[in-house]
Amino acid sequence: MLNRVEARYFGIGLILRIFFVFFQSTTRHYFENSGEFVTPLNSWKRIIEGIYLRQLNVSPFLGSIVHETPLSLLLFTKLYIFKDEYIEVLFIILDLLSAFFTYKAAHHILTHLYDRQTENKSAYKEDSKVLWLTKDHVQKSAHTVLLCAMVNPLSIGTCVAKSSLVIHNLLLTMTFYFFMTYRLIPFIFTLCLASSISMYPIVLIVPGLLQFSSNANNKRSIVRMFLVFALFVCTNVTLLFVNFHINHQSWSFIDAIYHFIFYVPDYTPNTGIFWYFFTEMFEHFRSLFVWTFQMHVLLLYLFPFTIRLRNEPAFLFWLLCAIFCIFKSYPAYGDVAFYINYLPIWCFLFRYVRNGLVIVCMILVAMLMTPITWYLWIYAGSANANFYFAMTLVFNVAQTFLLSDLLYAYLKRQFFLKNGLNIPNINGKEGQVEFL
Repeated sequence: MLNRVEARYFGIGLILRIFFVFFQSTTRHYFENSGEFVTPLNSWKRIIEGIYLRQLNVSPFLGSIVHETPLSLLLFTKLYIFKDEYIEVLFIILDLLSAFFTYKAAHHILTHLYDRQTENKSAYKEDSKVLWLTKDHVQKSAHTVLLCAMVNPLSIGTCVAKSSLVIHNLLLTMTFYFFMTYRLIPFIFTLCLASSISMYPIVLIVPGLLQFSSNANNKRSIVRMFLVFALFVCTNVTLLFVNFHINHQSWSFIDAIYHFIFYVPDYTPNTGIFWYFFTEMFEHFRSLFVWTFQMHVLLLYLFPFTIRLRNEPAFLFWLLCAIFCIFKSYPAYGDVAFYINYLPIWCFLFRYVRNGLVIVCMILVAMLMTPITWYLWIYAGSANANFYFAMTLVFNVAQTFLLSDLLYAYLKRQFFLKNGLNIPNINGKEGQVEFL
């Protein structure tokens, strides 16, 4: 049962979504056609096209319109028997369910941090008490996460646009919740479902390996890691064959989804950096830069962050989610909403954020100017793609600053807890935070 605060926040979120979905047709039309909220991967209009093609016994994956998995498309086909109003109600319910799991995952993260602090208090310096978490902080921060998920305009816009990111974010949020509650089978299942849709969540198996082997000795830890990874691979292979059979024993969906995500053939403008860069790219350099960009998302940060945060799997999970939400090939505001909703968890780090004002101003300016530059480019004809891309670039740079600042703040707080607020001398030199 929900307590009074939780029920109030859920009521606010429900009212806001109902208002924008059913009583603001102009706003809803804007969200449904906005490149910031809708991409070729999550457009509801493309899903409807795929449903019609499937009903006509025509493969929806032969062209370049549909990029959902056959399993997802089958689910949407079953749901499409309802009227549009009921579909919109379904999206509202799924979005609220995602917010609920976000709140539950956040509460478990904060409780875990508090419990670890209690266990390690003997190793902390006495003068670092001001940095310690309290039980009151745990509950307040969890409620703030819930409120953020309910009133976040990026989440509301994604729901109003009927973007399939609502379902993808629900799967990711459930994955995070099962990750924090040590439920291996549900964690693997939801992670594999999310990976089959978007490909990028596959990197989350690494913090999963750390989490589900953390309470064992070295030998058992390696065995557990191997078993978890084997289960993950087997589940992914099973899902591939399920999609294969649903698609009338055809592998055409692989080109339509994973090849499409990886090689970025569609240059529809969005909030990412791929579309503009590859419109300017000479064709004979294209493969090199596609692989460079994709490895930047999938591998560049994975190993160094895993090594440095090997004892902090929850923060590593969130950090990797934020990275691929920012740098994926077809990002939207719904991706940003997913990791932003968890931001109040780390409010105890804000005192160490170095560029807070700059980050907030950059994000606000970019979000305000993006629709304006789009209008000037597409409708007024008084601007060009450079104006629009400049705003998306500012938006992504601000997010990069945010992640780097929070990582620095996390490590700095750990340093002060163990060494005290008075910076000690180490080997005759002033101690400092190290990233390795």
